[in-house]
Order: sequence, then C-alpha cells, then structure tokens
Amino acid sequence: SRPIYGGEPAPHSTLAHFRCVVEHEVRLLVDSPDDFFDALQQGIGRYQNCVSQGGEIREYRDAAGRVLAFSQEATKGRVMRGQWFYATDAAAKRFVWFHSVQELVRRAIADEGVDYADLGPSGTDAFSELKHKYGFKSVADWHKVADYRGPFRYSFGKGESWAALDPPDYLFETSAFERMRAIDRRNLGM
Repeated sequence: SRPIYGGEPAPHSTLAHFRCVVEHEVRLLVDSPDDFFDALQQGIGRYQNCVSQGGEIREYRDAAGRVLAFSQEATKGRVMRGQWFYATDAAAKRFVWFHSVQELVRRAIADEGVDYADLGPSGTDAFSELKHKYGFKSVADWHKVADYRGPFRYSFGKGESWAALDPPDYLFETSAFERMRAIDRRNLGM
C-alpha cells in the first residue's frame, strides 16, 4: 500500500492514474458519442476527489509497470472502507475489482480493530446488485451500522483524529436506534 500523507502530493497524483480514472468513467458512462464529454467531466471530478482524500492506495500494474487499476482505502474507527476503485479496460477484463474486494475483506477480518468492511458507494444500481450477489448488503444509513468514530489508521500507525468529523455518539446508543426505527416504521406506515 502507498499511504497518502497530508501536505504532500498524493501517490496517485500522476497522469497514469488520471488516465485510469477517465478510462473507467468513459467505459461505464458512454453509450453514444454524445456521452463522451459528460463522462470526461465525471472522470475529472472523481480524480480531483480521490487525490484530495486521505487513506492509502493499492495499485495493480501490468508486467510493463503501467497502472491497470487502483483502490483507495481508509481505515477509521472500527471500519475499513474501500473508498474508490478505478480500472482501465484491461483490468476490467481481468476481474481486478474482485481481487481488490477479496483483499480488503481479508485484511478487515485479520485486523482486530476492525468490525466492518465497507465497500463504499455504488455508482450504479448494477454495481449495487453485483455487491449484493456476492453477499454484501447495501446500507443507506451506514452510520447506524459502521462505527467510524476514532482516528484514521495507516500501515505506519495512526493518523490525525479528525474527531470533529466523527458521527455523533448518540447515533450509536441503543435507545437512539430504537427511536430511529420507530420513526422509520411510522413513516413507512408499519
């Protein structure tokens, strides 16, 4: 893994990683030539987001050393999250995403300080269905399940706390869960 250090360029601040993100977005979003520039815009925005966030990246390269795919992961509190995953067309044909998920789950199970592996957001319903097919639940109210309170952790140790960004403690109190469930049931007419 390659940690992202604050105050330094992210390890994936390269043209190769940018191309990987754009190729990924174009593959997923372009159904006709008219869609290309919208997909390019999405790729630029997603790249800007991923290089400006904390965590670590895990790269997949071909025999010539070219970037095929990368995942960005963050471990915070008791959760290991697969924040982003981007792959070139070549990586998509090699099912690299499956290996990335397998390794994230393996590391989460092996880490005594982690209770949950979070695969991050799904960009499409098809991706949500794929996750579900392999046994992962889609959870809209993630804060009711995954406890992100606590410092970021890296392979080299703990990072800054960022406690101000932690979900409030009351969300994890049993009585708060019961109140939220009762409100949900009432709103759903149950």
